[in-house]
Amino acid sequence: METKEVAYTAAMELAAALRSIDQKQIDQLAISIKQARRIFVSGAGRSLLMLKGLAMRLMHLGYEVYVVGEVTTPAFLPEDLLILASASGETSSLINTANKASEIGGKIISMTVFPDSTLAKLSSGVIRIPAYTDKLPESEENQKGILPGGSMFEEAVLLLADSLIVELALEQKIPTDRAFEKHANLE
Repeated sequence: METKEVAYTAAMELAAALRSIDQKQIDQLAISIKQARRIFVSGAGRSLLMLKGLAMRLMHLGYEVYVVGEVTTPAFLPEDLLILASASGETSSLINTANKASEIGGKIISMTVFPDSTLAKLSSGVIRIPAYTDKLPESEENQKGILPGGSMFEEAVLLLADSLIVELALEQKIPTDRAFEKHANLE
């Protein structure tokens, strides 16, 4: 199969996964972002990279955003929001982070394939992304697509996050090209 055909097939699978996400769950995330004093993001591996993209875009729109584990990340407080991404919802480091955030009293929203996972149960809100994860056995609920590993989940997180930024920017009447005024300039 040619690369272009793989990419096209993957895009169609991604579109189907995104179409299946419950809009009410996305709306809950948008409301939580707008209500939070500060926003923290965390994930593992490529899921973390996708949430770092969300953090950067939220910063462009003027939100105070931090990546858990970075040396400049301050203490999490009760009026803060923690956004987590884990396809399996069973990533032990994220479960530990969610437990700590829950003890502190902040709000937690998780993006996961499995809404009954440990991480989802610790969260006040869940966005179920119906995509494959290689961390759990293949099943009716966890069917492999054309891309390797957890790529479909990770790419869905990225595209969903960027789409959420468009919604937030329109609501705040911030043209997305103007938001780049806050983009890093020491690169």
